[in-house]
Amino acid sequence: MFDKLNDFLNEPLPRRILFFHDMLTPSLIRTLYWIGLLAVIWTGLGHFFTNGFFGLFEAVVYVVGGVIALRVLAELVMLLFKINENLEAIANNKDQVDS
Repeated sequence: MFDKLNDFLNEPLPRRILFFHDMLTPSLIRTLYWIGLLAVIWTGLGHFFTNGFFGLFEAVVYVVGGVIALRVLAELVMLLFKINENLEAIANNKDQVDS
């Protein structure tokens, strides 16, 4: 793990961003997930404080449903990137066998 971190820190920033050696989206997905969680909780609190007694019910349903939906969506996107990594490993292994 520390090797990847050192490699990342030693490579210049423009090179990391402009060239497609590493995927940027998995890091962005994690960040957007946490921002989405904050937005879901904030909206749930808004429902709680503005809609009276039924606002409590709305807030609980909205927060639970929103958190689950957001998590599933983030996992699906991350799954696509994991599939891509596995396909690259298979292709690299096939290239080594063919040589």
